[in-house]
Amino acid sequence: MIKRSVIFLNGVICKSKIINYYLSKKSFLVCVDGAGNYLKRLNIIPDIVIGDLDSITATNLNYFKKRRVEILRITEQETTDFEKSLMYLKAHNCSDVTVIGAMSNRTDHTLNNFSVMKRYSDKMNIKMVDDKFEVSFVTKSINFKTVPGETVSFIGFPVARGVTTSGLEFPLNNEDLEFGIKEGTLNRATSRKIAINFTSGDLLIFKEHHLS
Repeated sequence: MIKRSVIFLNGVICKSKIINYYLSKKSFLVCVDGAGNYLKRLNIIPDIVIGDLDSITATNLNYFKKRRVEILRITEQETTDFEKSLMYLKAHNCSDVTVIGAMSNRTDHTLNNFSVMKRYSDKMNIKMVDDKFEVSFVTKSINFKTVPGETVSFIGFPVARGVTTSGLEFPLNNEDLEFGIKEGTLNRATSRKIAINFTSGDLLIFKEHHLS
């Protein structure tokens, strides 16, 4: 059983301070294919390298093999390498997943990663982290601690019904948020606790993490 995991994807790399924060939590480290090229540069040894292995260099793959890192090559192309890693963790009963490198210079990759995260968000707690935000899906009402003045954005993905909030500069009162229709972005915390309640649907939430 794997309790907590960090997945490294081959996207934009977080600052070392952020990476080190999550490495300090004694998590199972999953390297997804091409992410191994930057993990090698950062001297980070994962527990497993997973994917179709078409992006990691042969030199770096051999480097990890010599250090007895498990290598799991999955050639089927019906799922992305990110989804392959989540399927692996789900099979090992992992309940808490942090994803680094999910934001890519390719917009289609980034949007696809959000879609995959949503598909598995009812099976495990998944959050994506970049230099500024922690991003997660919620399917039910949520309360979380915050810092007054920090940015909080939320988007129906594709829709969240009856959204009501407290602790924000621009409160919502039983409003529907729908992708392409209405968003709740660029809001700002006014207290140390935010409550977001909604009756149905899915919300994609962006909140500042103050780690950089």
